[in-house]
Amino acid sequence: MSIEQHILSSPLAVDGTLIIAVACFAGDMSAPSELVSALPADLGAAFIFVEQPAAGRGKLLAVALAGRTTLPVVHANDGLVLERGHIYVIPPSVVPTIARGHIHMTPAAAELEQPADSLLISLAQESGDKAIGVILSGGGSDRGLGIRAIRQAGGTTFVQYPGSARFPNMSISAIDTGSADFVLRPNEIARELTRISRHEKEAVPSGARLLRQYVSRQVNREDTPRAWDVADPERSIVRLDAAPAD
Repeated sequence: MSIEQHILSSPLAVDGTLIIAVACFAGDMSAPSELVSALPADLGAAFIFVEQPAAGRGKLLAVALAGRTTLPVVHANDGLVLERGHIYVIPPSVVPTIARGHIHMTPAAAELEQPADSLLISLAQESGDKAIGVILSGGGSDRGLGIRAIRQAGGTTFVQYPGSARFPNMSISAIDTGSADFVLRPNEIARELTRISRHEKEAVPSGARLLRQYVSRQVNREDTPRAWDVADPERSIVRLDAAPAD
């Protein structure tokens, strides 16, 4: 399915607010900062950022995001009602879920709890094919359940292009699940999410190159992010859902 088709098949939630869950790494604020800096002031969606691992630095992330956008950045709390045009940051050491347009949080029983998976799975259950999940730069490999749940529910998944990631392991792991719809740089993810929230029927950027399988398996996982860099600008956007032309 193309980006345009996802736009047309992803209506807004009942109350008019599209909910987008973003999983990021507690040790890297550059990717989420780049994403929010590219969001417009009239954004018609609610963003929820959750850091992995659970004992992350939520207050620092909120401060970093607030410095890169004019959108309100809110420290999430239990029972909070999601509003369009707001960015919510999940605090550390909780297990977040979404139900009926509200954020719910319970104390994490252990550091092994996966808040990103919990948030993405609950969003898939809440929104079905309207669910949108984003996986950004990270140094772990434990978000497979969440991105799979979004995809299985018919929702849309975005993964940060490893070549742009400070810590590419999370992106690679997410792509390897086979559940990534689109692999883009953070600012490009922001552009497409804005387009979805506005229901604009624009074409996929002409620079997009269709691929059937991601090239990560051809690259040594121990390579540094610099080794992932590709000079060809057409590689900045990758579609994973189309077979190559005959």
